[in-house]
Amino acid sequence: MRFQSATKRLHAVLAICLAASLPYVSSACNYFVNDDFGVVQLFSQKPPLYFPRWFVTSWMDDVWGVTLDEIRPFPAVSYQLTAIWGATSPLANHVTNIAFHAANALLVLAIARAVAGLSLLASTFAALVFAILPLHAESVAWITGRVDTIPALFFLGSFLAYVHWRRGDAKSTRLYLCSIVLFFCALFSKQTTIVMVATLFLYDLVAERRPIRASWSWLAPYVPFAAFTVAYLLLRYVLFGEVAREGQLTADGLGLSRIFVGKHFQRMFFGGEVARYPGGYIAALLATASVWFLTRSSRAANLRHGPAMVLYFGPCWWLLGLAPLVVVGYESTRHVYLASVGWAIILGLAFHAIWHRRHAGFRYATLVASAGLFVFYTVRLQAEVAEWNVRALVSQKVVADLEREALSTPEGSLLMVGAPPQSWEWALPFAAQPPFTRADLTERVSIVSPVLLDCCRQQWMERTRRIVQTWSQRKSAPAMALRWDARTGAYSRLTDREDPALRSQVMALLEADTSEALDQAMLTILR
Repeated sequence: MRFQSATKRLHAVLAICLAASLPYVSSACNYFVNDDFGVVQLFSQKPPLYFPRWFVTSWMDDVWGVTLDEIRPFPAVSYQLTAIWGATSPLANHVTNIAFHAANALLVLAIARAVAGLSLLASTFAALVFAILPLHAESVAWITGRVDTIPALFFLGSFLAYVHWRRGDAKSTRLYLCSIVLFFCALFSKQTTIVMVATLFLYDLVAERRPIRASWSWLAPYVPFAAFTVAYLLLRYVLFGEVAREGQLTADGLGLSRIFVGKHFQRMFFGGEVARYPGGYIAALLATASVWFLTRSSRAANLRHGPAMVLYFGPCWWLLGLAPLVVVGYESTRHVYLASVGWAIILGLAFHAIWHRRHAGFRYATLVASAGLFVFYTVRLQAEVAEWNVRALVSQKVVADLEREALSTPEGSLLMVGAPPQSWEWALPFAAQPPFTRADLTERVSIVSPVLLDCCRQQWMERTRRIVQTWSQRKSAPAMALRWDARTGAYSRLTDREDPALRSQVMALLEADTSEALDQAMLTILR
């Protein structure tokens, strides 16, 4: 029996690893896109022993023109390590991303099994769902998306170790210490993991039904986690002047975050937006209520605290996972990576409750519904991954075309780069410099672009005007407008020799008195 049980667990692990990796095989050699250029360039240049300094400084220095309030030594060192295989080779980065995603899917299996009390089959189902959720494409297929999978790994590991310790699975305190260490790593991977104290407290209160008591024995387990959280927030205040971006808490920001959360619920459940606001909230409410009633049924056999688990991994987990969105200020599916663990386990709870009903017809219905869900999510995921593949192919072509033009045109020429923002947002000037090009193209020619392609938007207008002004003083220096199709990468160029009006259009950029006007004028030239 033990051998059979071990074999089943091994099969489950293999299935989950395959589900987490196979959909992303096509993206394993994808070229760098968007923020990747700045991230990879920065960390490939850091000395080997730089790691300790990232605990007391912003991990990205000021490459984006501002000092980000982000202390992330563990994601930083991951890029440093992948650069060992070659900074210009994206393969190591993509393999690392896939490995982190597979590890997180296995942690979902362990949490569903040990924490939610699901059967091995239902736990495997939950982990498979997590592995193929379409909204994870950005976190896995995009190299910079690792900034959400790494903290999730430490967060889930810390949570799992704490639950095992709480349930007395070990006579020593090793699991508890392990939980604290992993939480420390989570904090220094991303600031959103400060919700750990609330996660553990709500687990004890909602899932385990441990009553609140005014005693040291009740409070003591939370003290180390609270102490680390307070110390971390104080460090942020000393370094950046804010604890948790409280300066961004505005009425408009809260309104946007409410809309973002509603959209993210739809992407989590349906793989995309299917209804207007508040459709996502209604879907979350209906899903929670349905599974709660399912698990509350007396026929939901062998399900420990089923309704309580639904409330914990549903509303509680989602609230904690999505709470940081109130100070994020922009929309990205990466931000739902940790919160989606709750959705996967909710589906696992539903699977378990229906599977263990007496009538065999329920099992057949469960299998059919599960297969349909897998197909639906897989198709949507492949569509998302295909989009990232296109972005990467276009990005690689833009780098090659730009390098060829910059090295063949006369020195001092002005190149106006109209790369697709889907592939090159935040990319310049990094994409025009080593290790992505053989030489620093910005030292040979003058490169300007619309604001979305630039790394430093606050300085963009001043720098662009300065570059154009310097170029205009060289009467014989050519001007060139370069454009690429966002879907095919088809390349077109226009020089001032072919169209003399181009030079006067470029000179007219100096007349723009606002950043918006300058950007619009440049986009008009590049159409």
